[in-house]
Amino acid sequence: MLRRPEGTPIRSPSGLDGLLVGRRLGAATVFVLVVLAATSLRGQAPELRLAFIGDAGSGSASQRAVRDQMLRVPLAFTFMLGDNIYERGSREDFGPRFDQVYKPLMDKGTIFHSALGNHDVSFCGARTTMIDRLPADADAYRWDILRCDVKAQLTHPSFGYLGGQRYYSVRTDSAAAPLAEVFILDSNTLRTSQSKLSPLQTDIPQVEWLERVLSASNARWKMVIMHHPIHSPSVPLKYFLFIPVQEGHARELLLEQQLGSILKKHGVDVVLAGHNHFYARMVPQDGIRYFVSGGGGRSAYEFKDQPGYVAAGGGFYHFLYVRLTRDRFEYYAIDRDGRTRDAGWWAKGDAADHLLPAGARPPG
Repeated sequence: MLRRPEGTPIRSPSGLDGLLVGRRLGAATVFVLVVLAATSLRGQAPELRLAFIGDAGSGSASQRAVRDQMLRVPLAFTFMLGDNIYERGSREDFGPRFDQVYKPLMDKGTIFHSALGNHDVSFCGARTTMIDRLPADADAYRWDILRCDVKAQLTHPSFGYLGGQRYYSVRTDSAAAPLAEVFILDSNTLRTSQSKLSPLQTDIPQVEWLERVLSASNARWKMVIMHHPIHSPSVPLKYFLFIPVQEGHARELLLEQQLGSILKKHGVDVVLAGHNHFYARMVPQDGIRYFVSGGGGRSAYEFKDQPGYVAAGGGFYHFLYVRLTRDRFEYYAIDRDGRTRDAGWWAKGDAADHLLPAGARPPG
């Protein structure tokens, strides 16, 4: 936002001459600032439509049903929130569980970008970082006993990993100050309950990269995506004859400790994650909006109600549809049947969201 120069008059002994000089300088300053602003905004998209979808790569009928709803709305970008290829990121499944499913969207011009989920690297180990800095590409991982196909994922064009990197950023237009920039992380090597690293290890280069690129970004909207959620409602353990049969996913407290201050310091607007197979919109935390969108096709489930922390959500298949302008971040959680389950918007500086009527549809 431009600040209007104060234009305090420069007064000379003659009084009036100084006042006129001050006004001329003030007008000149305003003109320069307007030109600079116009230059930085040149090429900025006036509006942008995006989708966020997690835990989708099952090849199921539900995945295709969600895809069908995505085809009904205009989309420039789709961001995959991890677990893009169940069960273990095998290259044999790229076709039936991703390429063939999303080809109709790609044929319409939608650009895909992805984050790695735990299932995408489930048969991969991580290189030691006790001495070496963990690489930003597939060399961060190694085979354990079974084949690790992470390099095939990072270099497969449809997934949209830029430069074969595990973490990267996407500017949504060519302006010097783009409408949005999306920062994609690999949370498998960050501090989570499922980290590929030991408690004594840390992916320092990724954290340093995130701070550096967030600091350098002049995007109107800054969005961070990853697989594991910093904020999320919890899921209770499920038992069969006193034997746990489903793990109880919850928020990643260690991840918040690792990244929370960086996100707040650099003005991140929203953080989106998957991993938990439901939709959840959290009450804003330190001015940041947090969403969980893990209902892209794998089995969905419910979570424990947490009033005052969880604003909305449920265990249903869906994708999160976002409409961006300079003044407004608008969102719609659309289920596999095309119903809007949650919708609202906020402007910069809003402490709370403005909810849209039940069933509201995004503008065409």
